[in-house]
Amino acid sequence: MQQLNEEQLEELVFDLGAARKGTLNENILHVFAAWIQYLLSKMFKGRKVPVRVRGSRIEISAFTDALVNEKRYMTYIKKYGLDDPMTYQQKGKLDLAIRKFEREAKINWPIRGH
Repeated sequence: MQQLNEEQLEELVFDLGAARKGTLNENILHVFAAWIQYLLSKMFKGRKVPVRVRGSRIEISAFTDALVNEKRYMTYIKKYGLDDPMTYQQKGKLDLAIRKFEREAKINWPIRGH
């Protein structure tokens, strides 16, 4: 996968409606995956997250929910471990958020290592 530097990512505007508009391609999906990883790393460091997202209200809401639940799940893994009931509960919330995002935006969530 192509490495993107911080300046490129901060300038990037991701259009969640790309699939709906027929402009989604493999290159955009690679950039989206790198962008999600970058946003999560910024969130964990407590830094301002440079987000510029386009799409319908439902697509943006579903994206925000998935991203926030992804961070919470990673936090729960770190704090409680994988076998804790709290972690399983958060995993269920994350799965629901991801399914909603994928249904609304027609884009697969790029992080699947759970």
